Amino acid sequence: MATETSVATDATVELQLTSALAEYIQTVPENDKKQAQAELAKFSRWVGSDRLVSTLAPPEIGEYSDIVSARGTAPGATERLAAVKLFLAYLKKNGFIETGLAQHLRVRKGRSSAAKKTTAETMVVQLTKRGHSDLVQRLEKFRGERQHLAEEIHRAAQDKDVRENAPLEAAREAQGLLMSKIAEAEATLRVAVIIDESGKRSSDQIIRLGSNITLQDSATGKSMACQIVEANEANPLNSKISNVSPVGAAVMGKAVGDEVTVSTPRGDQTYVILKAR
Repeated sequence: MATETSVATDATVELQLTSALAEYIQTVPENDKKQAQAELAKFSRWVGSDRLVSTLAPPEIGEYSDIVSARGTAPGATERLAAVKLFLAYLKKNGFIETGLAQHLRVRKGRSSAAKKTTAETMVVQLTKRGHSDLVQRLEKFRGERQHLAEEIHRAAQDKDVRENAPLEAAREAQGLLMSKIAEAEATLRVAVIIDESGKRSSDQIIRLGSNITLQDSATGKSMACQIVEANEANPLNSKISNVSPVGAAVMGKAVGDEVTVSTPRGDQTYVILKAR
């Protein structure tokens, strides 16, 4: 019995995802093999084919489940996730992983067509071209960090006394936070619309999302330049202010020459819109 436990432990530590997939596919009935290979290849690319199976974590399995559910109808998503679920169950049954991961693959309940249409109409995030590019780059950075954290968890898990394994707990907590950032970035990109910044404004130069404006403080005569963006993209240090900030909300829909009053902690301040493009 001791020998069998030792073998299982070694397998958990050493087995790579690609090797585990190759072993598992040999157990799949011939009629189901083609579909299983296709779905497992997608799963492998998403989590990273060079991963050790011992580093797979429940949060990323749940995230994959959400992504599959969001991209297809419930029946289709069920079939896709079923192939991955059987593979994860195989890993647990054979001692390659210690935690049951298959239970984290669940198809989210669909909503009515009317509800989906309402959500699609209301959940739109407008980003500048630069803001969209920055978000894509951040997402790629987060995905790279996910692999690094998985390796940290693997190293920390080598200490079998997991009851007081502070590095392991810290790595898992960091992984959970990172998964949230990835999910938020992906959700934003799914509903993002890039603002037309070509400068093709109406003759009265109405201020809208993406507008670059120059304001003059009526009291001091000082001017400031900024761009109006959505909250997701706001960065005051880079002169990007949100359309829901006090100044942003006050100038939306206004035009060059208009005067706006903004309530601030220092009291009401009045600005004149000098430029807009």
